[in-house]
Amino acid sequence: MNKSDFIAELKFQTTEKSGRKNYAKSGYRPHIEFENYPEYWTSGQQTYIGTDFVLPGETVNAEIGILSTEYFAKRLYENMEFKFCEGNRTIGFGKIIRIINTDLKCEPDIDQKTINLNLYPTDIIDKIKLDYRQSWNKAFSEIQELIISNESFRNKRIIRAIIHLGNKDLAHLEKIIEQTKIDWRDILLWAEYDKKEKRIRDFNNEFGKEEIKAIR
Repeated sequence: MNKSDFIAELKFQTTEKSGRKNYAKSGYRPHIEFENYPEYWTSGQQTYIGTDFVLPGETVNAEIGILSTEYFAKRLYENMEFKFCEGNRTIGFGKIIRIINTDLKCEPDIDQKTINLNLYPTDIIDKIKLDYRQSWNKAFSEIQELIISNESFRNKRIIRAIIHLGNKDLAHLEKIIEQTKIDWRDILLWAEYDKKEKRIRDFNNEFGKEEIKAIR
């Protein structure tokens, strides 16, 4: 990681509050967890501005270069917060001041609730965790990448249909996602209608309430 992706203000925790016991040197590369993206930690190299060393408890500005630029494409924005860690230990907190890598920058005025699966209704998140269990993180990431790729896919009904058709199998889910990219209308047809083209589900409704009861 030779290139800087953004400039951030970093606040290092004191040693008493789980921070480092000694200074951090420019080039320090802890893990980063961005605000509302707990499913994906990335490595972020810190190049300090105006100094080579930072002591526990100090605040400094730094250029940050992250490893997983593809995953966070079009997701970062100014004033976005994050924490940086060593393992499970939080070393400090940061806030983005300026984005250098424009590929990472959010579209202007976009609603975060449309592009971040973590902010979708909880029934969707719970269903992914229930269906995909040990592979839920991978399944979650695959859907995250889908919704950032095209505005057409930022729809709760389509996402629920994809999860349903995935049938608790990660490889099959990936195939369904690829089919969604070709024509999302097929996904709704397969998920909501039976072979006689009678509608039996409505994924506008949350999981557990999607079944359409037959009228006698």
